[in-house]
Amino acid sequence: MTLFSKEHESFRERVRSFVDSRLAPHADEWERNCGFPTEVFREFGDEGLLGLTQARDCGGKGLDFGYAVVLAEELPRSKMMGLTLSIMAQAHIYSPLVGALGTMTQKEQFLTPAIKGEKIGALACTEPWGGSDIIRATHCEALDDGDSWVINGEKKFITNGPIADFVVVLARTKSEVNISSLSLILLPTTTKGFRIKERLRKLGLHTSPTGWLEFESCRIPKYLTLGKVNLGYFYVARSILEERLLAGVIAVSICQMILAETARYAQDRTVFGRPLSQLQAIRHRFAELATEVEMTRRFVYSVCESYRDGKVEEREICMIKLQAASVVQRVVEQCLQWQGGYGFLEDNWMTRIFRDARMLSVGGGPSELMKDLVASYLRL
Repeated sequence: MTLFSKEHESFRERVRSFVDSRLAPHADEWERNCGFPTEVFREFGDEGLLGLTQARDCGGKGLDFGYAVVLAEELPRSKMMGLTLSIMAQAHIYSPLVGALGTMTQKEQFLTPAIKGEKIGALACTEPWGGSDIIRATHCEALDDGDSWVINGEKKFITNGPIADFVVVLARTKSEVNISSLSLILLPTTTKGFRIKERLRKLGLHTSPTGWLEFESCRIPKYLTLGKVNLGYFYVARSILEERLLAGVIAVSICQMILAETARYAQDRTVFGRPLSQLQAIRHRFAELATEVEMTRRFVYSVCESYRDGKVEEREICMIKLQAASVVQRVVEQCLQWQGGYGFLEDNWMTRIFRDARMLSVGGGPSELMKDLVASYLRL
């Protein structure tokens, strides 16, 4: 069984038309403004793109994972990696957690409005003093106070944090520092004691709002605990695999876009009396990059098929995250070099991608962590 059917390809055409007509024309403006209108979430919701794999009884489409792959492949055509990240964070980081773990009441309040694009959700795990080692780095605590949790602490580097209506907070609910001491708690951002400490300025991904959040004695009823108490680490560890896999999909899509545009440029650009594409050094290096991208794409598709069919290949997903993040940076750097002075201009979208692609080797787990995880799966 292949990853895509005729129905998937029909869906691709619809998504591509939406991205090309509604998003891409605004890329330069929204990049300059360091953000896009939040109404765009509503437009995605109206198009049915924010709940592709979520259950129908919550407003989702109940479709297979292949549709999420198509969305991840087509969004980079907007030429805004920040917007791509924000939409994917809503649809395939925040929503799957609530969809998988939430009660029907929680889904009605926190999931259905997110699928419609009426509300924006965010997952808040990372803190100012630690990233990947969330067991020891999580200082944000939820104190037991009868029927409520009282949350104190901070979260940093939170995608969509500054514009979120709902935040899923990973908090310490036991004093012990171990894998069974963290819980996920749903928190409306209207809660007293919650505030945006800072909207972070970043090297790239300018259209994606990233926040530093603060919680000061935020009182949340215990019925807003997402899933079971003290199992938050396991939920996040499982959820992040989908994030890493789709990051690989996005990286390959970017590579394909850049190679296609660079091929056109090399054929049109004349150096020493002939097209750049006729220089053997260029041709050979281009062939090497295209080969590496195609090998990565097929690997990604293979694992996506397994994931769609319910088989989660954790080792392979970590390999994909490591490989795709590395490949996309090599491809962007080389193709930008071939553009000479044009590759140094701010209005060149590939210049933005050069900056944005750095996050693929950091977000969702840095490449160094991926290497450690792969080594552990190999029993080293």
